[in-house]
Amino acid sequence: MIKRLVLLAPLALLAACNGAANSAATGGPATSAPAAGSEELALMPPPRPGTLAPAALKGMSAGQAEHALGRPGFVRKDPPAEIWQYRVKACTLDLFLYEENGRRSVAHYAVRVPGGGTISESACLDEVLERRDGTPVS
Repeated sequence: MIKRLVLLAPLALLAACNGAANSAATGGPATSAPAAGSEELALMPPPRPGTLAPAALKGMSAGQAEHALGRPGFVRKDPPAEIWQYRVKACTLDLFLYEENGRRSVAHYAVRVPGGGTISESACLDEVLERRDGTPVS
């Protein structure tokens, strides 16, 4: 339990401080220039599987989400939302980002399973964290 808190503390601190700025409105996460605060993010290792609760995704800035999960395999802009998709073998994790006060952040997430199967949100997130590069896996 203490290990988990120690690993989550830096991520929580970043969320509280809003350490990462968002990418330009026309560029996706894969093409954006380094965000302000990216040096601090670069110094922190991304969370490991089993250390990040799905509920912690809500409120993350775009930079924090990309640091934690890697680049999304697919980005769709459907104003006012931007949808980031992380496909792994067992599931698909969708993040729904909205801009508020000049900051894009995760407002909602959804877990889907191919063929209508089931998987827990935590298990899906752990697989995404294991994969981290956003490359779709079929």
